[in-house]
Amino acid sequence: MKLRQRFLIQNILILISTVFITGCFVFAYIQFYNILDNSHITKGIGQTASIIMENDIIIHDSEDFSILEIKEIIMNLSFNNNYYEHQGNKYRINTEEFIAQNGNNYRIITLSQIVDIGDYYRKLIIFIFIIFFISFIIANLIVQRKNMKELIIPITNLTVEMEKLKIGELDTSITDTGYDEIRKLATAIEEMRLQLKNSIYYREKLDNNRKFLISSISHDLKTPVTSIRGYIDGVLDGIADTYEKKQYYLSKAIEKTKLINTMVEDLLLYSKLDLNQMPFEKTRVNIIKYLEDCIEDNVMNFTHENKKIIFENQLLTEFFVLMDTRKFKRVIQNIIDNAKRNIEVEMGQLRIILREISSFIIIEFQDNGKGINENDLPYIFDRFYRADTARTVAGSSGLGLAITKQIVEGHGGRIWATSEVGQGTSIIISLKKAVNKEVIK
Repeated sequence: MKLRQRFLIQNILILISTVFITGCFVFAYIQFYNILDNSHITKGIGQTASIIMENDIIIHDSEDFSILEIKEIIMNLSFNNNYYEHQGNKYRINTEEFIAQNGNNYRIITLSQIVDIGDYYRKLIIFIFIIFFISFIIANLIVQRKNMKELIIPITNLTVEMEKLKIGELDTSITDTGYDEIRKLATAIEEMRLQLKNSIYYREKLDNNRKFLISSISHDLKTPVTSIRGYIDGVLDGIADTYEKKQYYLSKAIEKTKLINTMVEDLLLYSKLDLNQMPFEKTRVNIIKYLEDCIEDNVMNFTHENKKIIFENQLLTEFFVLMDTRKFKRVIQNIIDNAKRNIEVEMGQLRIILREISSFIIIEFQDNGKGINENDLPYIFDRFYRADTARTVAGSSGLGLAITKQIVEGHGGRIWATSEVGQGTSIIISLKKAVNKEVIK
């Protein structure tokens, strides 16, 4: 309900309730006044007194008038004055005379109290005004208390929260209490706060990534750039004085340029993934067929180096997962390349085991290489972690496993590692199964 409509309805309800309460009190006032005064005040008639005389002797007096007062009443009648004042009340005098059968002369004098109806209504109007005023004040206090709770206090709280936002305090959430418009305003401010917080977070993260990229590039490119310059200087200075040496020096320079290119590409890819700037184009994929294709692409390389890659499918039926096949292939390739570098010739083998638990598909890459030290294991997915098994590899940017983790988590999965020095390493990935009618996001 709009505030304008709400205020209009409140004012109407206040007026109706005030009039109703006042009417009830006025009705009760009139009824109790008449009952207590035993009179018909609204008709201008009050109490009635009577005096009965027999042969000028008082035989009945309803008000216990004194002889002097009765004589005064009779005197007023003799002067045609039909009014008499007694104890502050004014009476109208009526008299009737008749003779009974026994010859006695009877006179009946009645005194009817004259009520000042104007005074009554003046009192009634004052009473109505007082009741109306009190009822109006009480009704307003009730409504204002409700408005205070649902309008004034929420607006005051919003003002305080806006002052906090003004000075950059973005951690306190804003509650959506109060009337409809106040709740909408609080919700809009809360959304603005979250957007501001996110924008500041991403700006800081972007700044940190930019600093990270600059420091990483400056540090990690120093060695290959120095090597390239050394090989080129060797050619220019005549150190490579034969055709074979020149070819060798130039091939090494090209090899280092390829390493630089790989490092820059990985840095940019990691930065985009870290800032959620690289969307995933997911499709329903048969995980068995997908892994078979990825393994087939690497069989020749393993065979050429006299190493083995074995696929062990423990699934009893076909299962599908939602994935970006192109990006996830980078995950598979990074893990396979790392395993291939760390297993021995002839004896080395990589087992890729596919199985299921509950609603997840598990892919385990199990090698029999030299393993990873227990102290290094928790950090192998960190960017540029300085450990021999995680980074110091020829042709590696040091971001392979960090990129792998970003892509897996971008698919809603998990990745972790187990290892024992001298026994080998297992990289394990869990992905949620895709149900038949699951919507691709």
